[in-house]
Amino acid sequence: MSRFKLPPRVAPSPAAGEPGMQNAAARLRSSREAQDRLLAEQRRQDSESVGVTPSLDVQPHAHKSANGQADSAPSSAPEVLAELAGHFRKEKKDKIVVMFRLPKKQVGRLSGIPEAEGLSDAYVLKAFAKEGRATLRAITSANDLSPLVATAKSFRATDVAEMTVGEAMTVYVQPVALNAMQLALGDPLMVLPKATIVGAFFAAIVIGLIDARQAKKASS
Repeated sequence: MSRFKLPPRVAPSPAAGEPGMQNAAARLRSSREAQDRLLAEQRRQDSESVGVTPSLDVQPHAHKSANGQADSAPSSAPEVLAELAGHFRKEKKDKIVVMFRLPKKQVGRLSGIPEAEGLSDAYVLKAFAKEGRATLRAITSANDLSPLVATAKSFRATDVAEMTVGEAMTVYVQPVALNAMQLALGDPLMVLPKATIVGAFFAAIVIGLIDARQAKKASS
Protein backbone atom coordinates (compact mmCIF):
# COMPACT_ATOMS: atom_id res chain seq x y z
CA MET A 1 0.00 0.00 0.00
CA SER A 2 2.95 2.26 0.51
CA ARG A 3 3.53 2.45 -3.21
CA PHE A 4 0.16 4.02 -3.77
CA LYS A 5 -0.27 7.61 -2.76
CA LEU A 6 -3.47 9.49 -2.56
CA PRO A 7 -3.70 12.38 -5.11
CA PRO A 8 -3.38 15.85 -3.65
CA ARG A 9 -6.62 17.54 -2.69
CA VAL A 10 -8.06 19.63 -5.42
CA ALA A 11 -9.53 22.93 -4.37
CA PRO A 12 -13.32 22.91 -4.69
CA SER A 13 -14.83 24.74 -7.71
CA PRO A 14 -16.35 28.15 -6.98
CA ALA A 15 -19.47 26.90 -8.69
CA ALA A 16 -19.86 24.27 -6.02
CA GLY A 17 -21.21 26.96 -3.76
CA GLU A 18 -24.15 27.39 -6.12
CA PRO A 19 -25.65 23.97 -6.52
CA GLY A 20 -28.57 23.16 -8.79
CA MET A 21 -30.46 26.11 -10.25
CA GLN A 22 -28.16 28.67 -8.64
CA ASN A 23 -25.22 27.37 -10.67
CA ALA A 24 -27.30 27.48 -13.90
CA ALA A 25 -28.40 31.05 -13.15
CA ALA A 26 -24.76 32.08 -12.69
CA ARG A 27 -23.85 30.64 -16.09
CA LEU A 28 -26.83 32.44 -17.68
CA ARG A 29 -25.78 35.78 -16.18
CA SER A 30 -22.26 35.29 -17.47
CA SER A 31 -23.59 34.47 -20.97
CA ARG A 32 -25.80 37.58 -21.01
CA GLU A 33 -22.92 39.79 -19.96
CA ALA A 34 -20.81 38.40 -22.79
CA GLN A 35 -23.63 39.02 -25.30
CA ASP A 36 -24.04 42.59 -24.05
CA ARG A 37 -20.34 43.23 -24.55
CA LEU A 38 -20.47 41.81 -28.09
CA LEU A 39 -23.51 43.92 -29.01
CA ALA A 40 -21.92 47.08 -27.63
CA GLU A 41 -18.76 46.41 -29.63
CA GLN A 42 -20.80 45.79 -32.80
CA ARG A 43 -22.75 49.04 -32.34
CA ARG A 44 -19.52 50.95 -31.89
CA GLN A 45 -18.05 49.47 -35.07
CA ASP A 46 -21.25 50.20 -37.04
CA SER A 47 -21.21 53.81 -35.86
CA GLU A 48 -17.60 54.23 -36.90
CA SER A 49 -18.26 52.64 -40.33
CA VAL A 50 -20.90 55.28 -41.22
CA GLY A 51 -18.96 58.14 -39.70
CA VAL A 52 -21.32 58.80 -36.77
CA THR A 53 -19.56 60.01 -33.67
CA PRO A 54 -20.38 57.56 -30.85
CA SER A 55 -20.44 60.14 -28.04
CA LEU A 56 -20.96 63.85 -27.58
CA ASP A 57 -17.80 63.97 -25.47
CA VAL A 58 -15.60 63.42 -28.51
CA GLN A 59 -17.19 66.09 -30.71
CA PRO A 60 -14.58 68.44 -32.22
CA HIS A 61 -14.42 71.73 -30.35
CA ALA A 62 -13.59 75.15 -31.66
CA HIS A 63 -9.91 76.03 -31.41
CA LYS A 64 -7.92 79.15 -31.91
CA SER A 65 -5.89 79.66 -35.04
CA ALA A 66 -2.50 81.32 -35.31
CA ASN A 67 -4.02 84.82 -35.46
CA GLY A 68 -5.89 84.27 -32.19
CA GLN A 69 -9.38 83.98 -33.71
CA ALA A 70 -11.53 81.02 -32.88
CA ASP A 71 -12.23 78.66 -35.76
CA SER A 72 -15.68 77.15 -35.90
CA ALA A 73 -15.89 73.40 -35.46
CA PRO A 74 -16.88 71.38 -38.53
CA SER A 75 -20.43 70.14 -38.71
CA SER A 76 -21.02 66.74 -37.20
CA ALA A 77 -22.16 63.81 -39.34
CA PRO A 78 -25.77 63.86 -38.02
CA GLU A 79 -26.07 67.57 -38.91
CA VAL A 80 -24.77 66.92 -42.42
CA LEU A 81 -27.17 64.03 -42.91
CA ALA A 82 -30.09 66.14 -41.66
CA GLU A 83 -29.17 68.93 -44.06
CA LEU A 84 -29.02 66.51 -46.98
CA ALA A 85 -32.34 64.94 -46.00
CA GLY A 86 -33.97 68.38 -45.93
CA HIS A 87 -32.55 69.10 -49.38
CA PHE A 88 -33.98 65.89 -50.80
CA ARG A 89 -37.38 66.59 -49.23
CA LYS A 90 -37.47 69.95 -50.98
CA GLU A 91 -36.66 68.33 -54.32
CA LYS A 92 -39.21 65.56 -53.94
CA LYS A 93 -42.28 65.85 -56.18
CA ASP A 94 -45.82 64.63 -55.63
CA LYS A 95 -46.89 61.81 -57.93
CA ILE A 96 -50.51 62.23 -58.98
CA VAL A 97 -52.72 60.34 -61.43
CA VAL A 98 -54.97 62.79 -63.28
CA MET A 99 -57.65 62.38 -65.92
CA PHE A 100 -56.40 64.15 -69.03
CA ARG A 101 -59.38 65.84 -70.67
CA LEU A 102 -59.84 68.83 -72.93
CA PRO A 103 -62.85 70.76 -74.21
CA LYS A 104 -63.97 69.23 -77.52
CA LYS A 105 -63.55 72.56 -79.29
CA GLN A 106 -59.83 72.42 -78.51
CA VAL A 107 -59.53 69.06 -80.23
CA GLY A 108 -61.15 70.56 -83.32
CA ARG A 109 -58.24 72.99 -83.58
CA LEU A 110 -55.62 70.26 -83.91
CA SER A 111 -56.21 69.79 -87.63
CA GLY A 112 -55.07 73.36 -88.24
CA ILE A 113 -51.59 72.75 -86.83
CA PRO A 114 -49.04 72.18 -89.62
CA GLU A 115 -47.07 69.58 -87.63
CA ALA A 116 -50.26 67.55 -87.08
CA GLU A 117 -50.99 67.05 -90.77
CA GLY A 118 -51.56 63.38 -91.52
CA LEU A 119 -51.60 62.40 -87.83
CA SER A 120 -54.54 61.24 -85.77
CA ASP A 121 -55.99 63.50 -83.10
CA ALA A 122 -55.19 60.90 -80.44
CA TYR A 123 -51.53 60.87 -81.44
CA VAL A 124 -51.28 64.66 -81.48
CA LEU A 125 -52.98 64.92 -78.08
CA LYS A 126 -50.50 62.48 -76.56
CA ALA A 127 -47.64 64.56 -77.96
CA PHE A 128 -49.11 67.69 -76.37
CA ALA A 129 -49.71 65.79 -73.13
CA LYS A 130 -46.06 64.71 -72.99
CA GLU A 131 -44.93 68.31 -73.41
CA GLY A 132 -47.52 69.47 -70.89
CA ARG A 133 -46.32 67.00 -68.26
CA ALA A 134 -42.77 68.31 -68.59
CA THR A 135 -44.04 71.89 -68.19
CA LEU A 136 -46.11 70.93 -65.16
CA ARG A 137 -43.13 69.24 -63.52
CA ALA A 138 -40.99 72.36 -64.01
CA ILE A 139 -43.39 74.73 -62.18
CA THR A 140 -41.77 75.86 -58.93
CA SER A 141 -43.69 78.95 -57.78
CA ALA A 142 -47.02 80.76 -57.89
CA ASN A 143 -45.60 83.20 -60.45
CA ASP A 144 -45.31 80.35 -62.96
CA LEU A 145 -49.05 79.73 -62.59
CA SER A 146 -50.21 83.29 -63.31
CA PRO A 147 -50.69 82.80 -67.09
CA LEU A 148 -52.65 79.57 -66.47
CA VAL A 149 -55.11 80.52 -63.73
CA ALA A 150 -57.83 82.00 -65.98
CA THR A 151 -57.77 79.02 -68.35
CA ALA A 152 -57.79 76.54 -65.45
CA LYS A 153 -60.85 78.24 -63.92
CA SER A 154 -62.59 78.23 -67.29
CA PHE A 155 -61.82 74.54 -67.67
CA ARG A 156 -63.31 73.83 -64.23
CA ALA A 157 -66.51 75.59 -65.30
CA THR A 158 -66.85 73.58 -68.54
CA ASP A 159 -69.66 71.06 -68.64
CA VAL A 160 -68.58 67.43 -68.69
CA ALA A 161 -70.63 66.77 -71.82
CA GLU A 162 -68.48 69.28 -73.68
CA MET A 163 -65.22 67.51 -72.84
CA THR A 164 -63.34 64.67 -74.43
CA VAL A 165 -63.22 61.19 -72.96
CA GLY A 166 -60.63 61.15 -70.19
CA GLU A 167 -57.37 59.24 -70.17
CA ALA A 168 -55.50 58.53 -66.93
CA MET A 169 -51.98 59.91 -66.86
CA THR A 170 -49.32 60.14 -64.16
CA VAL A 171 -47.86 63.59 -63.55
CA TYR A 172 -45.32 65.00 -61.08
CA VAL A 173 -45.81 68.30 -59.29
CA GLN A 174 -43.67 70.29 -56.89
CA PRO A 175 -45.39 70.52 -53.46
CA VAL A 176 -45.11 74.34 -53.47
CA ALA A 177 -46.71 74.42 -56.93
CA LEU A 178 -49.56 72.19 -55.76
CA ASN A 179 -50.28 74.50 -52.82
CA ALA A 180 -50.31 77.50 -55.16
CA MET A 181 -52.72 75.72 -57.50
CA GLN A 182 -55.16 75.02 -54.68
CA LEU A 183 -55.11 78.65 -53.57
CA ALA A 184 -55.46 79.94 -57.14
CA LEU A 185 -58.61 77.84 -57.72
CA GLY A 186 -60.24 79.00 -54.47
CA ASP A 187 -59.46 75.92 -52.38
CA PRO A 188 -57.57 77.38 -49.39
CA LEU A 189 -58.75 74.57 -47.09
CA MET A 190 -57.40 72.06 -49.60
CA VAL A 191 -60.51 69.88 -49.58
CA LEU A 192 -60.69 69.26 -53.32
CA PRO A 193 -58.87 66.17 -54.64
CA LYS A 194 -55.34 66.86 -55.81
CA ALA A 195 -56.11 65.17 -59.13
CA THR A 196 -58.94 67.65 -59.75
CA ILE A 197 -56.76 70.69 -59.07
CA VAL A 198 -53.73 69.45 -60.99
CA GLY A 199 -55.90 68.17 -63.84
CA ALA A 200 -57.31 71.66 -64.41
CA PHE A 201 -53.85 73.21 -64.67
CA PHE A 202 -52.63 70.31 -66.80
CA ALA A 203 -55.45 71.00 -69.26
CA ALA A 204 -54.66 74.72 -69.12
CA ILE A 205 -51.03 74.04 -70.03
CA VAL A 206 -52.00 71.89 -73.03
CA ILE A 207 -54.53 74.49 -74.20
CA GLY A 208 -51.78 77.09 -73.98
CA LEU A 209 -49.50 74.89 -76.07
CA ILE A 210 -52.21 74.56 -78.73
CA ASP A 211 -52.69 78.34 -78.70
CA ALA A 212 -48.94 78.83 -79.17
CA ARG A 213 -48.88 76.51 -82.18
CA GLN A 214 -51.87 78.29 -83.68
CA ALA A 215 -50.21 81.66 -83.16
CA LYS A 216 -47.03 80.38 -84.76
CA LYS A 217 -49.01 79.27 -87.81
CA ALA A 218 -50.78 82.64 -88.07
CA SER A 219 -47.50 84.55 -87.92
CA SER A 220 -45.78 82.45 -90.57
